[in-house]
Amino acid sequence: MAPYPSPVVRADRQTNRNQLKSLDVYKDPMEIYKSGVRCNDSLLAAEATRSAIYIQGRSSVVLGEYFCFSVVLYNGYGNPKVIGGDHLRARLFNERLKAYTPGTILDHGNGTYTATVQALWTGQAQLQVEVLYTKEIMTTAVRLRSTWDFDGIKAIYMNKNLSDSTACGPDYKTVLRHSKISKVCDFSYWNKTQPWFCGKPKGKLSCKHWITITRDWANFTKGISLCEEELCKSDRTTTIPSHITVQTLPRTDNKNKTTFQEANIPCSVYNNTKLWFKEEPTGYFYNDRWILLHCKGIEHFDGQCLRNKTIVFWGDSTLFQWCIYLMEKLCPGGKYAFSGWSKIKKCTICKYSINICFLGHNIPVFQFWKKELHSFFLNNSLEDFINARSGKGTDLLLVLNLYLHIQQYHLDYYAAHILELRRIIELIFDRKPNIQVFIKLPHTYRRMAVREWQLRINDYIGFIYTNILRKTFKGLYKKVTVLDQMDATIARRSIKLHPPKTVVGEMVNQFLSYACKPNK
Repeated sequence: MAPYPSPVVRADRQTNRNQLKSLDVYKDPMEIYKSGVRCNDSLLAAEATRSAIYIQGRSSVVLGEYFCFSVVLYNGYGNPKVIGGDHLRARLFNERLKAYTPGTILDHGNGTYTATVQALWTGQAQLQVEVLYTKEIMTTAVRLRSTWDFDGIKAIYMNKNLSDSTACGPDYKTVLRHSKISKVCDFSYWNKTQPWFCGKPKGKLSCKHWITITRDWANFTKGISLCEEELCKSDRTTTIPSHITVQTLPRTDNKNKTTFQEANIPCSVYNNTKLWFKEEPTGYFYNDRWILLHCKGIEHFDGQCLRNKTIVFWGDSTLFQWCIYLMEKLCPGGKYAFSGWSKIKKCTICKYSINICFLGHNIPVFQFWKKELHSFFLNNSLEDFINARSGKGTDLLLVLNLYLHIQQYHLDYYAAHILELRRIIELIFDRKPNIQVFIKLPHTYRRMAVREWQLRINDYIGFIYTNILRKTFKGLYKKVTVLDQMDATIARRSIKLHPPKTVVGEMVNQFLSYACKPNK
């Protein structure tokens, strides 16, 4: 067996707070939630069941025009709210047509909101507006992610009949304090994009006996106020009562057209810089197909456009869903349900000479793994994996995703993590200038079965993360294509952490629309 390598930490890999501050990486989406004022009466929070929606103008419009709705929020006492900051979502849908589109929300700052949704198919549609998170919940969720010091994250060490657990985190001094010991295991060398330390195990156990990492949720929400606890534990109805049905009429110049005209420019030649600054929804579902509004996506995919390509996925289990879907699509009948995503996966589709590789992202990952975790990360360097490929990257596509497993991160550390990820991507571009790089942006979900889910796995954090990515990747917009996931998952009102297969398939098609050149 090769000798266990000694970790090395470069000085420039530590969190550079001044640089992050100058980037202003998470100011905009957080501004209204940084007051620090804790709620003291849960009945003062917005109550969806007491709130109301009114249609502005006509209830029937022509295809491509817009419906506008006024939303007035009331609190638990039945009084109108006089401040904004609650997180609302709107959509139009027709279950019979399998048609769904997200809307946009304008917060007027006084307890009233305007929901705007484009009419994208002819016929009827129902409106749904939700108060998914009250301002009080959002203030708490942001505060926790601005103050939590990784207390509760544990490394598990095991060798034969010996075992031990110690504290972990990206800050050396904090780990020492939580572990109450004087020595740590430095896993920063294997992590590549984030400093990571765990307390050294006792006795004959060593750092190489690290097998898993887990966390204690109780430490994340300790110290919240009674009001905050009531709001996050209550099974609150999020949908505002409404029986509004709207009608979309066909255009007079084309009465046979049932859906809004798609763009003519192929997505593969679209100015992808614009994707970093979207102001309106990127698409909608019709007959369960995701139709992009700003460029023309592919309708059918047979693998030909990826011939002789290598696709590298680096991320979590939601990106692994993409990997599995793509392999099933390219090679129907194959068995690709790998047990978990915690190993490097490789698959070759011989018919098209396509290589598909999946690498789980780096530390931390909050789940139990019955294996030597250190060896997984030791051999899982994204930079090394890409650089091992010959040529200038013309045949390489890289898809990145960093979201769910670090969703409870202190925001400074998430920003530092993304800053290091940018550094690695720039090094990859230096060696592989022709590589295509994509970032799968955060998606939406609501996992009601988890206690205190509004605080623990609040998907609004994905909006903050998207802003961090946008600020951090400034200067690389033309080279890195971002793939929006929120519009589709809001439109379909995805419940589970892992989107349904229909959504996964359409998001893979969206990726391929940018990756594949149009047929001549």
